[in-house]
Amino acid sequence: MTRSLKRIDEQAAALCRDVVEASGCRISAAVLFDYHRRAGESLIEAGVLKADAHDPVAVSAVDYDDEPVSLTWSPEHGGYGYFSPAAGWVAVPAERLQQFHVDMEVVIGRLVDRLDLPGTACPKERISGVLWEIGDARLPGHNGRVPIWFACRLGDAEVWRQVEAYLAGRPPSDFRAVITTSATAQLRREELSRHDIIEFQDVDDHDTGLVVEPSYLAAQLTTGAASSGGDPVRHASGFRHVWVGDREFRFNGDKHRQIVEYLFNAWQRDEPSVSTAAMFAELEFETTSRLRDIFKGHKDWKALIEAKGGACRLRVAELLEEQRANAD
Repeated sequence: MTRSLKRIDEQAAALCRDVVEASGCRISAAVLFDYHRRAGESLIEAGVLKADAHDPVAVSAVDYDDEPVSLTWSPEHGGYGYFSPAAGWVAVPAERLQQFHVDMEVVIGRLVDRLDLPGTACPKERISGVLWEIGDARLPGHNGRVPIWFACRLGDAEVWRQVEAYLAGRPPSDFRAVITTSATAQLRREELSRHDIIEFQDVDDHDTGLVVEPSYLAAQLTTGAASSGGDPVRHASGFRHVWVGDREFRFNGDKHRQIVEYLFNAWQRDEPSVSTAAMFAELEFETTSRLRDIFKGHKDWKALIEAKGGACRLRVAELLEEQRANAD
């Protein structure tokens, strides 16, 4: 750790992630102290939550089963409140109208605290309140530096469209890692084959809270761009993106990537080809599966993979020879 950070427990870290994912990154004092007092106080003490403007909304426990109710100003009572059929005028103390917002500068500062970034690195906000470029970090077991970004609110369809368009329009030379407080299971990433989108909680050091542990992040990228730019065959982002020389191939389907990874590992072991049936058995695919059926709809898989006589392999030599011939 490069500096002393106030510890945040898992409950407080989860609350922070929830507020970051909310529109405006805000939470009312009434909700915070009625339902999340201990976690909220921890985040306030750590500087993650900061006081903001007042909000004329409160929670009624008298008539509305803890539903939010709009407040009105009463000159007679000199404050905000609401009328309850059961209790009459109910005054709401001014401090309960306070709002708190997540200080994203503090959050991102905690997030990158342990990352080995260049001394000149400074997080840059690329889409307001949604996407930040952190910098290129050295990670355990990875050659070179890995570009690290942070994003939030990706579950919002319009936000995801903006983020996808921004990142796809500025593709990395190899691949980049995007850490997010959003759930990632339902994200469609067809245009982001050179990206690993990683949930914050999967790389968070829970002993400190809201801090990326470099070894956890590196583990998430073990099938990422571990090969160097000079290798004849390279891959990135879990074999979503594969290069043979300067030829690019994209694979979005899980089965596609598993097959390509299997054949890549065989190529690295100098195995001329592998049994397709044995590969399917190891990958736990249906033994009656056929490569052409699995890759149906993928326009250029046959350029990369040869399947013949019950065996298959990567066409590395042929592709490199074609490129050499075209260069002459």
